[in-house]
Amino acid sequence: MHGWDVITDLVVLLSVASVLGVAAERIGVSAIVGAILAGMLVGPGLLGWVGNEHLEVQYVAEFGVALLLFTIGLEITRDKLVAFGLPGAKAGVIQVALTIVLGVIASVAFGWGWGASIAIGAMVALSSTAVVARTLFDTGQIESPHGRFSLATLLVQDLAIVPLVVLLALLGGPVEVGDVAVELGFAGASVVIAVLIIGMVAILLVPRLLRSTHISGNRELPVVLAVVTGVLAAWLSHELGLSAAIGAFIAGLALANSPYARQIRADVTGLKAIFLTIFFASIGTLADLPWIFSGERILVVLLLACLIIVGKTLVAGFAVRLSGAAIGTALATGLCLAQVGEFSFVLGGVARNEGLIDDETLDIFLAASVVTLLLVPALIAAAPRVAARASGAVTLGDVKAGQGRAIVIGVGPSAWPSIEGIREAGVPITVVDFNSTAVQRIRDEGDGGVVGDARRADILRTAGVGAARLIVVSLPDPHAAAETIEQVRILAASVPIVARCRYNRSEPFLRRAGATSVILEEDAVGLVLGRAACEFLEQAPI
Repeated sequence: MHGWDVITDLVVLLSVASVLGVAAERIGVSAIVGAILAGMLVGPGLLGWVGNEHLEVQYVAEFGVALLLFTIGLEITRDKLVAFGLPGAKAGVIQVALTIVLGVIASVAFGWGWGASIAIGAMVALSSTAVVARTLFDTGQIESPHGRFSLATLLVQDLAIVPLVVLLALLGGPVEVGDVAVELGFAGASVVIAVLIIGMVAILLVPRLLRSTHISGNRELPVVLAVVTGVLAAWLSHELGLSAAIGAFIAGLALANSPYARQIRADVTGLKAIFLTIFFASIGTLADLPWIFSGERILVVLLLACLIIVGKTLVAGFAVRLSGAAIGTALATGLCLAQVGEFSFVLGGVARNEGLIDDETLDIFLAASVVTLLLVPALIAAAPRVAARASGAVTLGDVKAGQGRAIVIGVGPSAWPSIEGIREAGVPITVVDFNSTAVQRIRDEGDGGVVGDARRADILRTAGVGAARLIVVSLPDPHAAAETIEQVRILAASVPIVARCRYNRSEPFLRRAGATSVILEEDAVGLVLGRAACEFLEQAPI
């Protein structure tokens, strides 16, 4: 396949996915659904503009998943990982093992042989890291208890891919036990080697480079260095036979305590969005709609999809409950994981090549998997309400606006009087600034702080703009201030915004951007000068 053919496929996927993504969001549906539908439309089943056999497109899609896990790793500090890592890992192991067992029992009951049943159980055990993690992040649930349990379980599933592939190969024909032991030993050693190499580079080398005077003086170089670290980690993980997403996630974890973590995450958002859109659309190309709707296959596909959703919700919820989580968290986690993942398609290909399942069985399973993926946004959107009702807690919508924080953007000299005044009023503060030293000072004094460019939506979401009580924009550059205010208005349409205006001529510019109140710096300075002059004249002798 020629390089320009790959570009053509990517352009087609991105173009149609963008249009349908916008249309989906207009009717209140996730853009992920639009992207998957786009793949179904332009794929070989309908229009045939894009084939699903192009490995280059699959590699690009996999890179998008790695970028997603890298940015999520940047959000999880080592303290948070230690706090929930063991219960989450325990839940993941229980979920994978129990799903395989129940999947085998159900498949045998439906008439499949033991080999096919084990293959199907293994495929059903895996959920979609990309779709779930992306949806959790977009809906602000990634830091919730069920979000953390979901992410931990997904990572365990990704690590389980290698032993599951070895298991299916063993079932497919005569394989020496010694060869299996060697393969499993190599897989375990690969995990250890990947963690050690990535951890040592990201923890020992990269932070020192980031702190160096030469690099710290340049805004772009720290971000470039960190992104290169994530890409190299994904490549190393892939070369060792592991999921590229695992390596990228480890690199993100290692860099999570860096003061540039928020900014790095914001700067790769655009790139990540492009690759993930390709990934979601490529999933849609797997669905052959004319074949699915021929005969009674559609009924079989929908029945299988329903069984997967209900079964995985209950199994994953049970696993999380056994790990010590509350009933609400367990149910919400089950909803988040109630689908079949992208790596299940890899296991399906192995099972078919080994003669465990035939083409029609795999095609039915793939079609049901796409149905479950289409329902992910709706199920995750319902997760907080389910958790709240099960535990008797209040949801975010029940929290009064007056309980929000004041967010101060720009921590220069002019911002400190505002910060002190807000503190005196007893309102908690979060500051946003690219100056890590200034932000750390605020943190040391007991308030919140985010290092990054406030013109980026991800930085503002991290600061909590959506639930803020007041926004103070104290940026000297009117263009940067206007861009920030516009971004705030997209995320929070009604929050009051008090903006600093360095030059009077910029006032209309800031008001059009959405500022509620504009403080004119020239007028304020003029008032102070006039007051000082009057005091001097009153004291001076005639």
